[in-house]
Amino acid sequence: MFFSLRALFQRALALVVLANVVHCQTQTVAQTGTYDPSPFNFIGTIDAMTLNNTVDPLAGGTITVNGFLITVPKNLLVTLPSITCAWSEMFDATGAPQLPLLGQVSWEATIWGNEVHGELIAGLVFIVQESVQFLQGFITAIDYTTGHFMVENTEVVLNDPLGRFGPVYTDNPLWTVDPDNPSVTAATGYPVCIPRNTTDPECPLTNRPKDSDGLYLTAFTMPDPALVTAGGLDPRIMVPLVVGDYVTYSGTKVPGDLLAIYFLQANLGIYTAPGTKPAYITCAAAQYAIVVPDPTVEVDETRSCSFAAFVLLQP
Repeated sequence: MFFSLRALFQRALALVVLANVVHCQTQTVAQTGTYDPSPFNFIGTIDAMTLNNTVDPLAGGTITVNGFLITVPKNLLVTLPSITCAWSEMFDATGAPQLPLLGQVSWEATIWGNEVHGELIAGLVFIVQESVQFLQGFITAIDYTTGHFMVENTEVVLNDPLGRFGPVYTDNPLWTVDPDNPSVTAATGYPVCIPRNTTDPECPLTNRPKDSDGLYLTAFTMPDPALVTAGGLDPRIMVPLVVGDYVTYSGTKVPGDLLAIYFLQANLGIYTAPGTKPAYITCAAAQYAIVVPDPTVEVDETRSCSFAAFVLLQP
């Protein structure tokens, strides 16, 4: 049998290609062995959550994120928008996850952990509904009885189980506002509130001055606490939100077409008198540098980006 030079060349080329493929496959197989343990970081949608023991408050369980089953070990704490809780607190008495409208809206988890012998084990877990939700608008109505208010055409309420910033709302306590490091503030960090009635002593309408036309001011400075008079402005008391205020907010969608807010910032410039207390600060971002003596290690700075409600004294 005789072969043309072209046919011989084609067969030789095919053998070279095949040899390269076999070599590549061999190399690939040789490199598929993983190191153990292996770190992972997932950011995705929650498919399911389970609890191992409904009696043990520190029990673990599992969480499934985009099809990946992840073990939640015992004693692990979960970080939510405003608080940290035990894994068991994420479930009600029947063992169902306390995630309002799960399956109808996006519940998301950010998880850092390690894969050990093929098992994904969580180390840090953050859970929130619609993590990039960031809404804005003007307050168009306030119901002093229920604490519900309208932002444009959206009905919202401060998710405030303790009633720190307004009427008590207890339906979904896990997704609360932060009552101790105020998450309901003016842009300067001064705490603001929803009045419980027109004469609420903890959120009085008299703590919001008006201009000569009878309109509520959006920027003003509080007096020295030593000079406060009865019924006058008091920097030790929250400032009420009113119809017409522009707010930025995030919250949790709950049954009844309601948004339960855990973060709100009003576009208000409220300041305290220079050199007096209290002085309010809100931190937008912060980083803490760990300094080590090794000169080969990168050294960073400890810094914070914050807004303050106090006026600095001029030198």
